[in-house]
Amino acid sequence: MRKKSIDKIIEIHNFWKEKSQQNPENKYYKINETVVKTNLVMVQNAEDIKKDTDLLMNYLESVSEWGRYELWVFGNCLRHFDDNALKYYGMQILGKSNYYHSIHLNQQIVIRTFLNLIDTWLRRENLIQAFKYINHLKEIGISINFFYEKILFEYHKAHYKVLQKQNGAIEEMKKHAQTLGDYGYSVEAKALFEEIEKL
Repeated sequence: MRKKSIDKIIEIHNFWKEKSQQNPENKYYKINETVVKTNLVMVQNAEDIKKDTDLLMNYLESVSEWGRYELWVFGNCLRHFDDNALKYYGMQILGKSNYYHSIHLNQQIVIRTFLNLIDTWLRRENLIQAFKYINHLKEIGISINFFYEKILFEYHKAHYKVLQKQNGAIEEMKKHAQTLGDYGYSVEAKALFEEIEKL
C-alpha cells in the first residue's frame, strides 16, 4: 500500500484515538479507533491485536440487531477473526442480507462484507466456506449499479477456480483485474495483480 494511504489511515486513527481519550464514556469512539487500528496493523504487518479483536467481538455480541454501523465494524475487521468467529458472524449476517436490500448504501455495505468474507476464506484456502458465500451473493445478485463490486465478485470466483486447479483461471483473474484498471480503479487493480503474482 502506498505511503500516502497509510498516512491517511494513521491520521484517521489518531483522530479517533484523541476523541476516545477525551470522551472515554463514549464507546463508539473506542470502537472506531479500534476498527481503524486493525486496518492499520493489517497494512503495516505490525503488532498482535488479539485484545482489539476481542473488544470488537464483545461489542458485536452485545448488539441484538445489527445495523449499518455493526456491518461496517465486522466488514472492516473480519480478516482478523479466527475461523470459528468468522463462521459464527458470517452466519449471523447471512439471514439479514435481505433486510438491507432496499437502501443503496446498506446494500453496498452488505455486498462488500460478503466479498470480504469470500476473499478471506479464499486466502485461508477454505473452499467450502468460500463457496457458501459465493452462492449466497449469486442468489441475492449484484446489480450493475455496483460495478466495482460486480467485477470484484467475478475476480473472486476466478480465484476460487484457481484453488480448484482449473485451467485458464489465472488468466481469468488477470482479465477482471485489468477491467478494474481500465475503468479507473488503478490502485485496486495493482493490488490484485500483486496478489495474482503470489499465487
